[in-house]
Amino acid sequence: MSLRYPPRAAAVLCFSVWALASADAGAQDAPRRKPGLWQQTVTMSGPGAPPQLMSICTDEKTDNLMANRAGSDQKCTQQSVRRQGNAFVVDAVCKDGKTTIHTHGTFTGDFTSRYSGELRSTFEPPMHGMKEMTQKIDARWVGPCKPGQKPGDVMVEGVGRLNIQEMMGADPQKMREMMQQMQQQQPR
Repeated sequence: MSLRYPPRAAAVLCFSVWALASADAGAQDAPRRKPGLWQQTVTMSGPGAPPQLMSICTDEKTDNLMANRAGSDQKCTQQSVRRQGNAFVVDAVCKDGKTTIHTHGTFTGDFTSRYSGELRSTFEPPMHGMKEMTQKIDARWVGPCKPGQKPGDVMVEGVGRLNIQEMMGADPQKMREMMQQMQQQQPR
């Protein structure tokens, strides 16, 4: 099945999934989301970038899968999560092809009812014309997953349903190609 994503939605989904996984990667005591349905609003930097609303049905297995796969398609020389006061600070330096991606973010919240944060990534050299990107994430737990939903299901406004577990179970080369196509479609 071939999925076609609106450019902004595709970029939001890929970067948001990576950000959530990175927030869990490499730290035993990193925050874990409460299982169930999370509603998330992601606002990306850039002109004409409206907030993107998505709902994510999650469980511990899905979050663990994302944590284990965070950065797996990239070569990361640094991935860390540390607690700083009441915040979790995420740092990563990864290589994707010829581009080095520096990411820094801060997340706060109890991760059982709400969390929010901001991620800033820079791309050296620019990736598909993109030099940097900032995204603000605000998420809240809305209850159990809806009937018919399974863990890993993501409903993206204007895109439809995707499943993170299926995407992450895909051939890594196909995932890399799909993400590159989505990044190329993103308005510059």
